[in-house]
Amino acid sequence: EKIAICFDKVDRLSRNIFDKRVALLYEKAVADDIELHFVSDGQVINNAMNAGDKFRFGMQLGLSKYYSDAISDNVKRAFEQKRRNGEWTGVPRIGYMNITLENGKKDIVLDPERAPLVQKIFELYATGNYSFTTIQQKITEMGLRSRDGNKLFRSNFELILKDSFYYGMARSSTYGLYAHRNAVLGSRGL
Repeated sequence: EKIAICFDKVDRLSRNIFDKRVALLYEKAVADDIELHFVSDGQVINNAMNAGDKFRFGMQLGLSKYYSDAISDNVKRAFEQKRRNGEWTGVPRIGYMNITLENGKKDIVLDPERAPLVQKIFELYATGNYSFTTIQQKITEMGLRSRDGNKLFRSNFELILKDSFYYGMARSSTYGLYAHRNAVLGSRGL
């Protein structure tokens, strides 16, 4: 018995016309090994298709690819605008926390419990009298924990001191360094 593979629309099969799996399924359908059913589009791909049906299927694949690319472009533009505005879009660093503003938008602000402890890390380090190990011990005694409530490793303290975010510069793998608009906790990076 012939197998029918069902999708709601063509864009649920793939949003990439270059996907080899799409070509394989199409070839199997044209060879009458399977049928592809697109319920909402009202289309069946099989060996009985005429040139118009094949053209329509190709156009739907092309439109799916366009739709996917347009979404990608819009997301990139939105992230670029956030960067120009100095907004951070990642997980907040220790010492900061997420909030929801009255207008429903998200923002990050200083965490009232952790921010003073993170600032103390920079103050202790700046004296030159403390190693990473002694800073870890002292700040852990003062109560600094991860968001999950776990103690931080020595390496976490070193990373905090090296992280440019704490002195006003966010780092994006895509855009590099850019000034952010959030409060600064550190005086300098390593």
